[in-house]
Amino acid sequence: MPDHPVKIWYVAGQRLCNLKCPYCVSTGDWAKSNRYDWKSPIDRDTFATVVDWIASRPRPVEVRLGSLGEPFASTFFLEKAAWLTQQSGVRYVELLSNGSLIRQRLPKLEPLANLGKLSLWLTWHEGQLPLEKFLEAAVFAQEEYGCFVVVNTLLFDSHDTSGIQRVRDAARAAGLRFNVDLGYDPAAPSDSFDHAGNPSRTVPAMRDADVVAAVNACGGDTALTQAALAGLSSPLGRPCRAGHDYLFIDIHGQVYRCSRYAALDRAPLGSVLDPGFELPLRPEPWAPCEAASGCCNKEDFLNLQLAAPLRTRDVPSLGWTNA
Repeated sequence: MPDHPVKIWYVAGQRLCNLKCPYCVSTGDWAKSNRYDWKSPIDRDTFATVVDWIASRPRPVEVRLGSLGEPFASTFFLEKAAWLTQQSGVRYVELLSNGSLIRQRLPKLEPLANLGKLSLWLTWHEGQLPLEKFLEAAVFAQEEYGCFVVVNTLLFDSHDTSGIQRVRDAARAAGLRFNVDLGYDPAAPSDSFDHAGNPSRTVPAMRDADVVAAVNACGGDTALTQAALAGLSSPLGRPCRAGHDYLFIDIHGQVYRCSRYAALDRAPLGSVLDPGFELPLRPEPWAPCEAASGCCNKEDFLNLQLAAPLRTRDVPSLGWTNA
């Protein structure tokens, strides 16, 4: 269908972040920085090229524009994201943020962007920012500028859910969407995702407790958690839409059907940076996943057929399901 949108998750090489969260998973070659925005001019140029390419797609696109750092700390990143919201074929642009700079930066973005097409996935980082300030920023974006806002939390300890429950109650009282995701251990060995059937190596909340029950106690979506666990432990052979109307672009401009295939360097679809690159999307909606394990990102595992019931209608987010 020519008007059927393509969902794109692009992680750019923007690295500057104003927080120092001990559990940040932007590590190694994909590490954030508290000192510089772009590791090299090539990374910045690649970002500009990929954004231009996304805007030129012949079909409508829905974009989660990720980075390794904090997008609101980068003027160039924000300017390109703003420009992308102005393009007619772009249904929405979703940014992942810690929320700390929204009140300062969003008003400056207004003349450059269609903020009605801007979605904000705001993750609460306990100990890094006062909860009241974080929620004020979320309400500001939602009420003043009409952004689609989700307050996200990360579950690391299934025995201690009181902090997340506090965020849940405050978010709901403020009229904000609330979500619980599983937190991952950045210190886990890099091969942890290659051990099928043992996701607890990288999911601390699973190590000595019922993580589904803990998510339920936090007010999260247990069906979403079950889909996440299936993706982590046993995606192999499961029907998936990735590569049909969803794709992943890494920091180098390489295109894959999903981020798990990117991590495995399996079946690359080509590079946006190559002149004349044509995106070879699969005509069939479903194809079996070839990864043994480790489908850990929501952007990816929500494309599994088993997760299809979680998306009952279109919303301007690659991560929100509880609509």
